[in-house]
Amino acid sequence: MPIVYPSGPSPITQVPQEVLEAIISFLIYDTRSLLACSTACRSWYIATVPQLHHSLTIDADPTYPSDRNHPWPRPLQKSYELGLLSLVKRFQIRMGIANDTGFNPKWLGEPNLRHFSALTNLQELGIDYLRVSDFMPTIRQCFGHFSPTLRFLALKQPMGSCRHILYFIGLFPNLQDLRLHYPFPRDEEDGSADATLIPPSVPPLRGRLTLTCFTRVNLLKDMVTFFGGLRFRYMDLFRVKCVRLLLDACAETLETLKLYPSDPYGE
Repeated sequence: MPIVYPSGPSPITQVPQEVLEAIISFLIYDTRSLLACSTACRSWYIATVPQLHHSLTIDADPTYPSDRNHPWPRPLQKSYELGLLSLVKRFQIRMGIANDTGFNPKWLGEPNLRHFSALTNLQELGIDYLRVSDFMPTIRQCFGHFSPTLRFLALKQPMGSCRHILYFIGLFPNLQDLRLHYPFPRDEEDGSADATLIPPSVPPLRGRLTLTCFTRVNLLKDMVTFFGGLRFRYMDLFRVKCVRLLLDACAETLETLKLYPSDPYGE
């Protein structure tokens, strides 16, 4: 008996586009499934592409094995050529170990800065060993285009004075979540040379604060002073020297506090 195929459009094309996009969004971390969905039909391809290019991570250190195949700035350049950078919501620059240069303005020379500036819808930004002081005083030219959309900022061992780092945080007026990670406790850095530096905005900072091996008390004191207090609802703290200061600053808003029994700095 011959097989009779149904005529007319496939039922797969009858799913409303907004419903299809909502369903496919659950596959954001399943790249294999997203790739399979992108080949189903045109409407599925349109719904899948933003999820496939939601996140972009670049290993900007030759000590990373994967960096041999995807060195800086090749993924950024390739995505720019394909017109995909406007779809990126999460961008991370990883470095395996700290070095004397860190992530400095030389990494964003032309044409890299043009490619970097095409990240116009970024919501999450992570940078390892950012040399904030080296970007001054033209730091807005490199990172100012993130200001309207950025909600989450993660910095691994940012380099610079307390005022420099505070100024960088203040570039993002809609920032909600902040993560500052230090591989090991560091001494305070002198900020006397930039004592007049004022953050350009006051971010709401109403989400989550994550601090690891954090001993820069002056940075938090400046945040409280210039941002008119802190309003985090969640805090995750390990080896933090100034827990009491944070608890007092967020007393009216704090809902969840995560500490660690083995923390040598526990108060």
